[in-house]
Amino acid sequence: MLRSYFKVGIVTVLILGLCSGVLVQASTVERGSVQVSGSAIVTGTPDVAYITLGVETKDASAEVAAQDNANRMAKVLAALKALGLTDKELTTTGYNVYSSTQVLHRGTADEVTTTTYHVQNRLNIATKDLDGVGQIIDAAVKAGANQVQGVRFDIEDKQEMQLQALQSAVEQAMTKARVMAGSAGIALGGLSTMSESYSSYAPMMSTMALRADGAAGTAINPGDVEVSATVNLNFWF
Repeated sequence: MLRSYFKVGIVTVLILGLCSGVLVQASTVERGSVQVSGSAIVTGTPDVAYITLGVETKDASAEVAAQDNANRMAKVLAALKALGLTDKELTTTGYNVYSSTQVLHRGTADEVTTTTYHVQNRLNIATKDLDGVGQIIDAAVKAGANQVQGVRFDIEDKQEMQLQALQSAVEQAMTKARVMAGSAGIALGGLSTMSESYSSYAPMMSTMALRADGAAGTAINPGDVEVSATVNLNFWF
């Protein structure tokens, strides 16, 4: 009887071993994959403008240069507030003091080294009045601003645009996957991985484009803001 039980046990072990081998072999079967990407761009009309300008002064005395800068910036701020801009819309984004030296009459008995101190004060303006951007620049320059770095137009809340672009990008990728699978004669399985990325473009006007015409004033024409989304999908079959 003991011998019979032993034989049955061996047979059982062999059967289990064969079954587990089949399971291992089935689990290691490689699946095919289809990788596709989709992209979409959504455009919108800007609702905010960011203007960067400033005042730069220089003098042989750092104290004089700083005081002159403060006086001119005060006039610029007063002129901008007279247009209705608030403290919330006016932000100082940079204040810098540096010196430069120059050698005059080099190599002669009159050679002398001079030091000039430069003071830069930069101001950022955020305004919803896009039609008044040119007027803002003209008023600032007239009041004493001598640096205009540029104007950037944007949309304050781009979340809805991002979602629209994302939806269109996914729909495009799904269409690509179906066409590829149909053409290859395969049936798509599930979605194994999916990733997304965004980018945006906001129109800017350079300093060269901001030269004011004394008679007509500075004309600013904003372009559209673009938000793009890209997705990568990986299907198995």
